[in-house]
Amino acid sequence: MTLSFAVLLATIAVGQTSAPTPKPEPVPEVAQETQTIVQQLATQASKLRPLVKTPMAEKFLEAVKVLSQPQVRLIYRTADRKKMLSATEWAKLSAAEQPEYAPRPFTPDFYYFTGYGSPLVYSRVLEVLASNKDTGVTALAGKKVLDFGYGTIGQLKLMAACGAHARGVDVDPILAMLYSEPGDTGPDTSKFMGKEAATGSTAVSGGRWPAEKNVVDEVGGEYDIITSKNTLKAGYIHPAREVDERFLVKLGVSDAEFLAAVFKSLKPGGIFVIYNICPAQAPLDKPYVPHADGKSPFSNEQFEAAGFKVLEFDVDDQAVVLDYWAALGYDEGKPREQAKTDIFAWYTIVRKP
Repeated sequence: MTLSFAVLLATIAVGQTSAPTPKPEPVPEVAQETQTIVQQLATQASKLRPLVKTPMAEKFLEAVKVLSQPQVRLIYRTADRKKMLSATEWAKLSAAEQPEYAPRPFTPDFYYFTGYGSPLVYSRVLEVLASNKDTGVTALAGKKVLDFGYGTIGQLKLMAACGAHARGVDVDPILAMLYSEPGDTGPDTSKFMGKEAATGSTAVSGGRWPAEKNVVDEVGGEYDIITSKNTLKAGYIHPAREVDERFLVKLGVSDAEFLAAVFKSLKPGGIFVIYNICPAQAPLDKPYVPHADGKSPFSNEQFEAAGFKVLEFDVDDQAVVLDYWAALGYDEGKPREQAKTDIFAWYTIVRKP
């Protein structure tokens, strides 16, 4: 359900003291949707369900039914965007301080989709893990999962509903603000897995992991699974051609240091999976597209030097992703042969002995 302009303005005022405050900038009205975001996710899950074969991926999709419908969120920013506050933090400011910040609304669909599409695509990440017998991963219940570059809380909440302790880490400061309200993180209370099942939880961390010690300390270790979808791409980390650095992912550490941090953060037997979906790369006479180069940024030899056993390396997963894209409507109804030239996917799975 979309909030009206009047309700949005009322939302701005929540938590204010009785002292008069200057009226903030009007908040744009959010366009009406024919379905709530949770209903959209339920529809997507039903379309993806025939594509998954493992119980772990099936449970992940089924957990959509216990997701809560978010409301419009407001984040307050200064004009130069150097300072940012959640609605709760803004409400605690004095009347003199509040006008420095202007509200920006984030719609319910942004809460689950952000700018990266459906979190249900993670069902494919889980499927490739559970389908490889050498991973030893068949269920999420009781597992501790870290998602590097999580981008949206959706998959974390679904994993938590399945009994996992799921934490996301991301450098985008908006995410930390977006998911800072009560109920966004903490223990899962849905009882989706039954009263006797282990309770999962959701947590998020903001900052550059593993380059920043405070983030490393907050994230902790002893993870069963570390995932990364559409973040650790060769084009982002080691672009094949010159590119504007604003479009790159800066790890802040060397490849060896990054892999050492992943290795250290995993339990013995823990799994690290990189899964990337990409558009077609631009021709040589056009500017290089970093996010279109989706193979692993780390070589087989680098993984082994870090102590990992490589289970699968740069596996071409285009055929399945084409099915996902068709089911989600992302292919815009194009014939499959044409879609084959538009979308690509690879994954790599390694294990800590």
